[in-house]
Amino acid sequence: MKKVLAVVLAMMMVLSATAAFAAEYEIVSKGFQHQYWQAVLKGAEKKAEELGVEINFVGPANESAYDEQLSQLNSAINAAPKAIGLAALSTETCLDAIKDAQSKNIPIIGFDSGVPGAPEGAILANCATNNYNAGALAAEKVWEAIADRVAAAEGTVRIGVSAQDAVSESVTQRGLGFIDKIGELAAAAGYTVKLEGNEAYVNGAKVESVDDGKIVIETLVPSQVTAELSANDCAALLNKDDIVALYGSNQHSAEAMVTANENLQVLGTGEGDVIGAGFDSGAVIKAAVADGTFLGAITQAPFAMGEALVDTMVKAANGEAVEDIDTGCQWYTAENMNDEDIAINLYD
Repeated sequence: MKKVLAVVLAMMMVLSATAAFAAEYEIVSKGFQHQYWQAVLKGAEKKAEELGVEINFVGPANESAYDEQLSQLNSAINAAPKAIGLAALSTETCLDAIKDAQSKNIPIIGFDSGVPGAPEGAILANCATNNYNAGALAAEKVWEAIADRVAAAEGTVRIGVSAQDAVSESVTQRGLGFIDKIGELAAAAGYTVKLEGNEAYVNGAKVESVDDGKIVIETLVPSQVTAELSANDCAALLNKDDIVALYGSNQHSAEAMVTANENLQVLGTGEGDVIGAGFDSGAVIKAAVADGTFLGAITQAPFAMGEALVDTMVKAANGEAVEDIDTGCQWYTAENMNDEDIAINLYD
């Protein structure tokens, strides 16, 4: 009798553990390659603790590891969670898995870049920065710094864009927002624009491109997401005779700008320097802003994004109506980066 009771209790414990595991909220990020994701994780953990729920936060080794992220997403679906948070490296790669989750009535909440192009109804909401507007804000600040130099230039002036990839919605929208705003400001000032470089950005921009444009906007994208290749792209742009500004649209690309500049020493805010603008945070970018290597950078609110993600996932799991949440952005410089409302979002 005791043996039977022990077996029954053991089975109950297994079932209980299985149920607890099935109750987890699964979060599949783009990876742990950058500190940005660690900040998102901290925000998610804080909100999960507040709400008394369990989360499992995973991500691939790097942001080119599409197959690894797909495997993690499939594992998350197989865990039968109450909801999944997903920052897709590639919607196309994840499409079948997303359809599988939808067929199993597992709600998916997008975050960061979200899941652009997912089947209708599969993604209930997205918690992210408005990346297009964030890129436009960077462009406005860069234009303010170079407008007089553009006016004084006898020939063309070049504005470089270093983009990690041409598939992630967050990265592409930050690039296109920047390009379109520069184009808009240039047109308002009476200048024409020529677009060069990566076809996805050239074809995706709203800017009218002409062959003899006064302002050349050149976007380079590495064949793989590696620090070395992106630094090479930045060096190639910084070596152009007519370059006046360079923008890196995420932490990876902005750090590549710093690496490229170590030998060239052309970035800065002085007369004749190439104006640099970054995106995101981290020790390297913060130092570049603080010492004047960069004019400034855009920060998202990764901690708040993690909080918003978990809160929205729990609401969706409980059958509550959810909607997209813009988690915001700010332009920070050496002058304001220690302000309380900005410093909270500047991770190391």
